[in-house]
Amino acid sequence: MKTISNLRLTLIFALLCLGSIVAKAVELNSANRDAAYVTTIVQRSEKIVDNLNLNDKQTYDEVTKILANRYFELNDIYSKRDQKIADAKASLEGEAREAAISAAKAEADGTLYRTHFAFPTALSLYLNNEQIDEIKNGMTFNVLNVTYIAQLDMIPSLTDEEKAQLYAWLVEAREFAMDAESAKKKHETFGKYKGRINNYLSKRGYDLTKEREEWAKRVKARGDSL
Repeated sequence: MKTISNLRLTLIFALLCLGSIVAKAVELNSANRDAAYVTTIVQRSEKIVDNLNLNDKQTYDEVTKILANRYFELNDIYSKRDQKIADAKASLEGEAREAAISAAKAEADGTLYRTHFAFPTALSLYLNNEQIDEIKNGMTFNVLNVTYIAQLDMIPSLTDEEKAQLYAWLVEAREFAMDAESAKKKHETFGKYKGRINNYLSKRGYDLTKEREEWAKRVKARGDSL
């Protein structure tokens, strides 16, 4: 019994050590990349991670590298897609060209989907769920929170059910926006979901034009601006 117990303890200790080693084995994927581009991405990542106020420098560095690597990965996916599209336009015509373009886009979408969940999984070695959400918000300009707070301020009479639905859609929008190829595309992603929210609220009986007018009056009265 003692031997079995000792073996269990040894195994547990080994697994803990292995987990620690794996968690520290993050390498910045900067090889064969333009140095100025790498610097820009690392600085962008640091700016987002700074909001977490992490006390441990190693955790800060590892999280920053994970985030920067995701930006590199996204850039690689879209660059590959764009090159294939350019090649198709240059060498093909008609239906063959359109098929090649569609295939390039589908391949990129598939790669985005396959890699999407690996990113928060990697972060989870160092961060809790709330901190991971902060990383996601940083990548998407905090549009989720800004939009949600604005909706609640504009329509104070929203029910708990309606608030939950709005928030769920904005979280979904954030998941897609995280992988968008540019700031413009990120905002466009949220824009689509804002349209869905507006349609939902209209069907629930809200006069959105009137709600916005009354909201503007309240904002002005308290000395703020929209």
